[in-house]
Amino acid sequence: MRARIAAGLVAAVAGVVVLAGGTARPAVAQDKKDAGPKAAPPKHLYGHDLRVRKGGDKDFGPETPRVGVELFHDEANKALVLISETGALAVAKAPTVALGMDRKCEWKTAHDLACRKAGEAEFSQKTKKWGVEIFQDKATTMLLYVCESGSVMLAPTPPGFVTEKGPKWHHALEPKVRAPEQNSFENAKKFGVEVFKDENTGGLIYITEAGFIGPAGTTAGAPAKVEAPKAQYGLDLRVRGADEPDFTDKTKRLGVEVFEDPNTKALFYLTEAGSVATAPLTKFADAKGVSWKGAMALRARKAGEAAFDKAKKYGIEVFEDNRTGNLLFVSESGAIAVLPK
Repeated sequence: MRARIAAGLVAAVAGVVVLAGGTARPAVAQDKKDAGPKAAPPKHLYGHDLRVRKGGDKDFGPETPRVGVELFHDEANKALVLISETGALAVAKAPTVALGMDRKCEWKTAHDLACRKAGEAEFSQKTKKWGVEIFQDKATTMLLYVCESGSVMLAPTPPGFVTEKGPKWHHALEPKVRAPEQNSFENAKKFGVEVFKDENTGGLIYITEAGFIGPAGTTAGAPAKVEAPKAQYGLDLRVRGADEPDFTDKTKRLGVEVFEDPNTKALFYLTEAGSVATAPLTKFADAKGVSWKGAMALRARKAGEAAFDKAKKYGIEVFEDNRTGNLLFVSESGAIAVLPK
């Protein structure tokens, strides 16, 4: 197995590539009046109660864990927002036609995705295997990936989709993520990240050692030589709790790094919680930082819960990345999802 490549260093050492890009962390000046007229809250569409096996488990059984997920329509941002009971997020462009009447989620296939921790040079019997189930959401026709961690992702169902193939390892990375108070990468937290090709779809899946998954809308072949991710910029985002009406000095701040992955020609956003989301590589605008676009508080029922009265509520902020135009959905749980421009 190829050695993984680290990013987030500010000096060259043996076998490690020097970072490209600056280290500035623009603070976010968030003001609710900047978002214009108050938008209607997202509309709940339906939820799923999905069985997700742990990595290595071959069969479903009475003890197989379940994960609750909810789907909302965010009309203001023309997005479908998927949230799991753990507060993990996935987003997709809202369809321009009505959703289908069939609200079932049909199981299609599954993957075991092994992800090494930062500093773990080789795969071994001790390497954590994350169980990921792949369903098709019949109303949207999209593929819904659910990890045993509760992380979720959405991907289009491609022509020629099959279910009998497994994941193929593509490459691995070790990026660093600075906390909001850190300007340097020197003592920043490092994450193990693996990238796999789902040979059923041809698409790529990023997975971090924290168990977060994210799709990459690219079919790039495996690189002959893995290149280090290029750190482009960092973001310091304030994310309110679900019942926190205003931004204050006590509002939670979340560090986010934005990297170019030369191995896939994609951007990926990585939070200090280990959540990952990707977007197509684009030419950066001269503008910096983000623009706050709005907020929402979404409830997600645990598997087996029929009513919402006890469901946990998560605060979510929506920002526009001024360099790319991408919309960033960020949960108080530390999860991030990106709606490309």
